[in-house]
Amino acid sequence: MEIELKETDNGELFFRIPEETLNRLGWKEGDDLKFEERKGAVLIRKIKYESVELEFDDEELLKYMKFAHESGITFNQLCEDAIKAKLDEIDSE
Repeated sequence: MEIELKETDNGELFFRIPEETLNRLGWKEGDDLKFEERKGAVLIRKIKYESVELEFDDEELLKYMKFAHESGITFNQLCEDAIKAKLDEIDSE
């Protein structure tokens, strides 16, 4: 299946996913999707959120927020990446 890539007046690229594909995937408008580059292609995944409570004192929180900023990512992305890395580490044991 081919999906047509279009461009807005502002130069932003977009595409529409056919309704039958959305239904087959169980996706609906408003779902959060994550785009990952893979070997010259783009993988699109629906994000399924779980709540995880993290506790930081003010000094730790500032340190991690600065690190995320300097890395060009959000604090949430930093936390997500750290949790995923730990879960991957546990799975490989």
